[in-house]
Amino acid sequence: MLAVWVSAVKESGFFVAIGGFRASVTDPRALVRAVNESCAPHVAQIVDASRVAGRDHLWMAAVNAVKATETGLALSKGIGVEALLYASAQDQITKALATLGVTAKSTTIALMVFTSSQAEAESAYRKAAALLGVEDKGVLEIDGAKAAYLRKAYGINDVELEAAGGESALGGLVVERGALLSLRR
Repeated sequence: MLAVWVSAVKESGFFVAIGGFRASVTDPRALVRAVNESCAPHVAQIVDASRVAGRDHLWMAAVNAVKATETGLALSKGIGVEALLYASAQDQITKALATLGVTAKSTTIALMVFTSSQAEAESAYRKAAALLGVEDKGVLEIDGAKAAYLRKAYGINDVELEAAGGESALGGLVVERGALLSLRR
């Protein structure tokens, strides 16, 4: 049984499937290409899960990408890249890839799939999952090493973290950084 999480984006025609994998990446570009081909005509986006602050981080990036695309405020031409921009809280693709991109050193991968129905989301996800490795939703969660990376990558200092409620608030602060991206546009 797949450990996929699927949900509709409210007031849109999109469904998003999200999951995590333990993987070995030898050629990131080839992997991205293969995942996109396996999901076609739907859209997939993979990121390095060691840099993800939980499922909600990806879910809110997906929701913001859908809304930006539907309202004409997207910076990119594709919803997958737009989700990458929101997840990384960056407005430049090269910076977004530096923050969340899959590399030959990646050992965990997060997958987002955008479709128009729940059945399509689950089907496209299964096709991509066959290419990615062993499913493990735990790779999306925040651990000690990931927390240090997230704090540095998203500019979250001790004062802000304590004011927000401590270490348990880190994921929410990362999500907030992505949400604020639309205000900077």
